[in-house]
Amino acid sequence: MRSIDISLLVFRWLHILAAIVAMGGLVFARFALLPALESEDDQTRGRIHEAIRSRWLKWVIGAITVLLVSGLVNFLVFTGDAIEWENGEWLKRSRYHALFGIKFLLAMVVFFFASGLVGRGAGTQWIRDKRSTWLTVTLLTALAVVMVSGWMRQLHTGPPRQALSTADDGGGMGGGGMGGGMPEGGGGEGRVRGGPPGGFGEGGGGPGFRRPEGRGAESRDADQAPGAAPADVRPDAEPAAPASAAESPAPAAADAR
Repeated sequence: MRSIDISLLVFRWLHILAAIVAMGGLVFARFALLPALESEDDQTRGRIHEAIRSRWLKWVIGAITVLLVSGLVNFLVFTGDAIEWENGEWLKRSRYHALFGIKFLLAMVVFFFASGLVGRGAGTQWIRDKRSTWLTVTLLTALAVVMVSGWMRQLHTGPPRQALSTADDGGGMGGGGMGGGMPEGGGGEGRVRGGPPGGFGEGGGGPGFRRPEGRGAESRDADQAPGAAPADVRPDAEPAAPASAAESPAPAAADAR
């Protein structure tokens, strides 16, 4: 099992927190702020929006920056590990790169509208003219990003943690017996080739049997009590008595008499 990499964990935390800030602001603006301002006149709404914009803009820019940097780091680190799974075939079969591309494009749409909603440039004024409509579009797009992210996260477990019969594993033959794709090293703990980091295959005496970690023939012998007879020797068996002289056949000369 891999030890926890603190730096990668920090990047993951930052990515999640930035997503919470960005999407939480969209939910608040769409379902709390805009309905509360509908009863106000245009001048009051403009003043409130400007007061919010000056405070919220730096949070939007910060969240976008953190999401881009942390997302790229997490993607590069994970694919660097996953390229070894099944010699790269897992990445192709799972369509992980395609999902990342979809997520990235949807995130760009969210960043564009989020920036336009808090901006003041003439080029994005059409977004602010219909805040309610474009806030809804932005929020639904952000929800799609979250759903794709959940799908991708589900794939981070890698290929199924089962024994894989491959040519370079000797057709599924392990040192401990006729197991269905035995791990390397015989009846003890082993890592299946092509599996995710930290994933252990099925070891021991056949398919579906998992031997306790680190227990081989030596461990079983060590567990026996001192002085106990080996498992294959019956304690109640008596040694065969040697043939006595009375039981031995008489010499041929005696029969002649």
